[in-house]
Amino acid sequence: MMRCSARVKGAVWMFPLCIGLTSFAWAQTEYIGRAEVSHLKWGEGGAGWEEIETMSDLKLEKTGIVLDDNSPRYGPETELLLRFDGEDAPGSPFYSIDEMKIVPSGDVSMYGGGAAGFFHGENRIVLEPMPGSLFLDDPLERFTIDFYLYPVSVREERNVFSWYAPTVDTPGFSGVRAYLRDGRLFWEFKKTFFRGEGGQPVDVMLYERVETPIGEWHHHALRYDADDGLLTLYFDGKEAALAWLTDTGSEEGSLLQGRFSPYLKAGMFIGGEYLGYIDEFRISRGFPEFFLGRYRGRGEATSKVITLPSRGTKLVNVSWKGEENDGTAIRVFCRFSDSYFLPLEDDEESGVKGPSWTRVKNGEVFSQDGPKGRYMQWKVALYGTEAKYTPRLYALDVALQLDPPPQPPTLLETDEGDKRVHLFWVRNNESDIKGYKVYYGTGSGYYFGKGAAAGDSPVWAGDVTSFDLSGLENEQVYFVSITAVDEEGQESGFSREFVARPSAVFAN
Repeated sequence: MMRCSARVKGAVWMFPLCIGLTSFAWAQTEYIGRAEVSHLKWGEGGAGWEEIETMSDLKLEKTGIVLDDNSPRYGPETELLLRFDGEDAPGSPFYSIDEMKIVPSGDVSMYGGGAAGFFHGENRIVLEPMPGSLFLDDPLERFTIDFYLYPVSVREERNVFSWYAPTVDTPGFSGVRAYLRDGRLFWEFKKTFFRGEGGQPVDVMLYERVETPIGEWHHHALRYDADDGLLTLYFDGKEAALAWLTDTGSEEGSLLQGRFSPYLKAGMFIGGEYLGYIDEFRISRGFPEFFLGRYRGRGEATSKVITLPSRGTKLVNVSWKGEENDGTAIRVFCRFSDSYFLPLEDDEESGVKGPSWTRVKNGEVFSQDGPKGRYMQWKVALYGTEAKYTPRLYALDVALQLDPPPQPPTLLETDEGDKRVHLFWVRNNESDIKGYKVYYGTGSGYYFGKGAAAGDSPVWAGDVTSFDLSGLENEQVYFVSITAVDEEGQESGFSREFVARPSAVFAN
């Protein structure tokens, strides 16, 4: 329940903490002087991390938050991405999956929860390129094929990938295939590239100059640049071989136009002969980023916007438990506001930007002039090292000094006069009282009076203990109550109500 703003006698103020629609419990632990300090906790002994608003390039483990796996992402250039993480067969508008007979593996995988095992001749994936896919383009545009291999045999000639079959327009086989032989990955293009219009088909053979070890995951990629005819192989992100598809075989030659035979009707095979595992198989237009290493370089999480009990709530400190080894780092930020703001950094529709972030150190104690407000949000950024190491965030603790609104003041008495009512009250005990408001009206609990010399209800009395409410109508019954206001602008509930009737009989 949010604080009621209607000025009606008998209103009850309640201050539960709300995170979105989720109730959140305070853990009271200490006092600073007479000020109550309470804690909001996530992780160990606190709320679940699922209560956060956004999480980017991070993932939840049983013990806390770490950087996400550095697996490839879908992008506008992605035509096919097979992740083998146990999900249903992925859909693609560019390829139909006609057959998928693999040995799922959860124990041996590069990323995520699995990989595809190939150990028998029937272990294979059969794809069919659909209209609009890059392999059916004429001429062939820029493209990339990349994947991770974990072979258990590399000596015999075994196809890893192939779209390769006899065609009627050329003698013999046509297409492309990638296979392991003598510890290296070969790429062969048969009668695929042509020398200008009406030229004769040529064969291209290229192999990685780095041997592929058995029983290890390594990234392999092929890129074709249709603009300059450069065909490049990559091993773990580094160039392993290249060839210029020109009439001279050099950069200065005339470009060979690339295309696949329109009569190549065979299925596109992954596996079928290869022995080992494949993970993160991807076909892309253009040159997408290679995702190498174990973890993302940086990730970020933000909490929901947390509604605090009062505007005067101050940040005492933020502390967290985690591991920051091998150059990794955890960075934490907070922001506060008296007005509600959206959880995201910017609201694109309205153009409203949230309050600025304050960087906090682990356990740093803020002064009384530190961040404060009715609404709070925190943000955590995790930084990895060389995609090999990740920090680990186990728990987060936000300590807040509560500053509830003042208590209702004690209205002692009223003294009627000619067109006036004089009020007397007791000063509040709170040290941060800024002053008092006087409410008046012509009905009990209905404080919307008008006409007083000081203005319509409510009237600001200031930091005093008595006030002369003048300019009233004689013989009219008035109902009067007062409230206290602190330096943060927080207002108390109503004092008890007094009834007064100004009259000319009180004139001197």
